Amino acid sequence: MKKNKISFIILCIIVLLTSNVYGISYKLPEPSYSFYVYDETNIIDSNLENYIIETNKMLYKKTGAQVVVAAVDSLENMDINSYATKLFEKWKIGSREYDNGLLVLIVPNDREIWIEVGYGLEGALPDSKIGRIINDSIIPYFADGEFSQGILAGFNEILNNIEKEYDVNLNRDKIDEDLYDFGDTRGQFSVFNSFGKIMLVVGIIIFLFIDFRFFNGWITYSLLRGSGGSGYRGNSSRGSGRSSGGGGRSGGGGAGGKW
Repeated sequence: MKKNKISFIILCIIVLLTSNVYGISYKLPEPSYSFYVYDETNIIDSNLENYIIETNKMLYKKTGAQVVVAAVDSLENMDINSYATKLFEKWKIGSREYDNGLLVLIVPNDREIWIEVGYGLEGALPDSKIGRIINDSIIPYFADGEFSQGILAGFNEILNNIEKEYDVNLNRDKIDEDLYDFGDTRGQFSVFNSFGKIMLVVGIIIFLFIDFRFFNGWITYSLLRGSGGSGYRGNSSRGSGRSSGGGGRSGGGGAGGKW
């Protein structure tokens, strides 16, 4: 009787331990309202975010494919490959018919990136090609802390291959000519943005000087009073309706890298 009781206790302990191991619920995030860009880490420039969203809308309309960029703070104690696969499946990236989704997962805190590819895109973007895109177009920028530049370079490389696979033109130059034309010239993205910011500051200083020198600040005070109720509306594209996954599945293919 005593032996049976000990056996029963041991069995209960085993059941509890195994249930804890297999019952782990990973805290995967929900997709963003735009779906195509998820950024917990604030590494993606707003202009680039809009470019990715608008390009994806055209891509999904023409092919059913979706290229999602996600930057997360933590992998929840998973390896990056497993996390990317689970997130891909949860968000159902790409069309249900063709499983032609792709997820670019970035974890700045761990200095890791993984690109997960759905079955339908593995012909256009095999693991070897994904690896080259990561190593040649993305990581050199990430190593310098230039995340938006690296994401842009990698995103455009991926889109070039998808356009070729489906024989389509996404008119990315009309969405944003500067970002579409972004090539291998290091620093172009940041220099352009920095120059624009400098010119904006110079323009504001000149405006304030003229206003307070000749109009006693009347124009500035009028503008400040008039803008009180306007508020910030963000990108107008986000008001056109929530985007979501098309029901696609991960193909288990892809590649990763560290910087």
